[in-house]
Amino acid sequence: MQHVTVKGLVLRETVFGEADKLIDLLTESGIRTVGVRSARKPGSKYAAVTQAFSYGEFCLRQTGERFWLDSAVSVHLFFGVRQRLDALALAAYFSELIRKTATDQPQPQLLRLFLYCLQRLEQDDRPLEQIKGTFELRLMTELGMMPNLVCCASCMQYQPRGPIMRVAKADFLCADCADPEEITPDEIPVTQSTLQALRHVVFSDIDRIFGFRLKGTSLRLFAAYCERYTLYRLGTGFRTLKFYHDLNQPQDTEHG
Repeated sequence: MQHVTVKGLVLRETVFGEADKLIDLLTESGIRTVGVRSARKPGSKYAAVTQAFSYGEFCLRQTGERFWLDSAVSVHLFFGVRQRLDALALAAYFSELIRKTATDQPQPQLLRLFLYCLQRLEQDDRPLEQIKGTFELRLMTELGMMPNLVCCASCMQYQPRGPIMRVAKADFLCADCADPEEITPDEIPVTQSTLQALRHVVFSDIDRIFGFRLKGTSLRLFAAYCERYTLYRLGTGFRTLKFYHDLNQPQDTEHG
C-alpha cells in the first residue's frame, strides 16, 4: 500500500455501494478512478470536492491497482458552471471527450486545457460556440491530430483568398485552387477571420488560446469546423454533445 498526493479535476461521479461513489479524476499523470467512502452520506466532508468539475488536491491510497480517497482539499469548485444548464451541458461534453481520449499516461496539457475552458465557462466572457470549438480543436492538437493550417495545400499561400477547410484531409485549399463544382460535404468554406482563429487555437501557447474574438458568420463557421473535424478524427458521436445541441436548439413558439 502506498500514498500519493495529486491535484486533479473530477470528470465524473458514479454511485458505488450503499453510500460510496467512484470518481474519475483527471490528473497530470492521466485519469485515475478513485473510490470515495461514505461520500453520499448527509454531511460528508468530501461531498463538494468530489462532485463533477471540482478541482482540488487529493491524497490517495493505492492498494494494488485500486485507488481510495484518504483526504481532499478543494482548490476551485467552479460553482458558476453549475448555475447555467448550457454551460453544465458543455462541461459534460468536454468530460466525455477527455474520458474517450485520455490515457493513464502523463498528459498534463489535457488538465490545463480543461481548466482553462471551465474558467471561461464560469466567467461567461466568451460565446459558448467559441469555448466549445477551442476545446475541441486544441484537444485534437494535444492528441497529435492537428490539421495543417499553415498554407494552402496546393499553392502554399499563407493568406489565401476564400479558404476552404477540408475535414477528411486535415488541410485547406484557397478559392483559386479549389474547384467550386467539386466541393464535397466535408469541405467548409470559411472566412479569413475564421482561419486566423483556427490557427490561433492550434499554434498559440495553451494559456493564450482564448486570445481572440469572433462573431457572426466567422464564429458559426469556426464552431462548425471544429466540431466536424473532431467527430471525424475520433470516428464516433457523443451522447453529451447531442444533449448540448438539443438544449440550444431554438424553441418553436405558438402564436394565436
